[in-house]
Amino acid sequence: MKLKHKKKAIICTVSELATDYRLHKLAGTITEAGFEVAFLCRKKKNLIPSKSSNYKTTYLNTIWQKGPLFYLFFNIRIFFFLIFKKQDLIVSVDLDTLVGCGSTRLFKKSKLLFDSHEYFPEVPEIQHKLWIKNIWLTAEKCFIPAIDHGVTVCQPIADLYQKKYDKEFLIIRNAPLANRISTSVQKQKDPNHTFTILYQGAVNHGRALRELIMAMKYVSDAKLLIIGGGDILKELQELASDQSERIKFTGKIPFEQLPKYTKQADLGISLLENIGLNNYYALPNRLFDAIQAQLPMLGINFPEIEKFIHENDFGTTISSIEPEKIAKAINNIKDNPEQLKKWRINASIAQKKIYWENEVIELTKILEKI
Repeated sequence: MKLKHKKKAIICTVSELATDYRLHKLAGTITEAGFEVAFLCRKKKNLIPSKSSNYKTTYLNTIWQKGPLFYLFFNIRIFFFLIFKKQDLIVSVDLDTLVGCGSTRLFKKSKLLFDSHEYFPEVPEIQHKLWIKNIWLTAEKCFIPAIDHGVTVCQPIADLYQKKYDKEFLIIRNAPLANRISTSVQKQKDPNHTFTILYQGAVNHGRALRELIMAMKYVSDAKLLIIGGGDILKELQELASDQSERIKFTGKIPFEQLPKYTKQADLGISLLENIGLNNYYALPNRLFDAIQAQLPMLGINFPEIEKFIHENDFGTTISSIEPEKIAKAINNIKDNPEQLKKWRINASIAQKKIYWENEVIELTKILEKI
């Protein structure tokens, strides 16, 4: 009797497996749909090894670590890797891998799934670099029409792709796995606990982190913890040097370690600058991490962030990122423990309906047909 062919999938990404939990959840969903999954990643300096990945992982070296030449040669390497490998499904994570993956799709019968975590041509880092922005818009125009299936994180980005390319994108929010959800709303803290404000995510331009640090000068009896790495980390550390006892930086940490920080925090932060549509339509991962940890949130009043926080009633939003306005909002929240308690309870209620397995039902149906 002839054995049934084991379907193979390769997930191509620039992200680090150790810090991007969505990649592991996506790999698990693809595996459950009957695929043997492998990762194709970049090899970068100061790479944190992933201890949670049970998948074969190949790291591609490039001479350059960032900038146009990095993306060009990384995508060339993706193409030559994939063209000589057998796979039934290629998963391109974000536009920065789509050129290599899409070029391979032109020569092979493999299906191509594009997982857009953000709207890349509108990320803050390139809004004042029009020639780079135009390169990404050209890449998008050339390769998105050729994808077989599209996935993204929120409705506005899906609508944008639909309008530009007549492509339907599934919405898969970065919700926690059901078995990782905690049902307790009790915060086990040290008796000498200081009110803790938490930011977790990329430490990059456009996240209102400079303003948040300056706001801490107007917030008493509180400390700020910034978890993550990025382009402006050193600049922020210098800016916070006169508040070093109250503002701490951890750098990048593996996603498995995040819960021990979130469960000790009192307020999460999701503020953004209005720089490009990617920020304006953002639905950050940290909102879902906060739901999982029953952590109240202070967010900016951009459409998707405001909708998510208010629908689940586990925090509030502000319209300005001026340091004084941020500080005023934090002080109002800090001085209202009953409201904080109510928001934590509401977050625990939201957990029962916001989980990964519920988000990927339609994607699983598509995968099973490949």
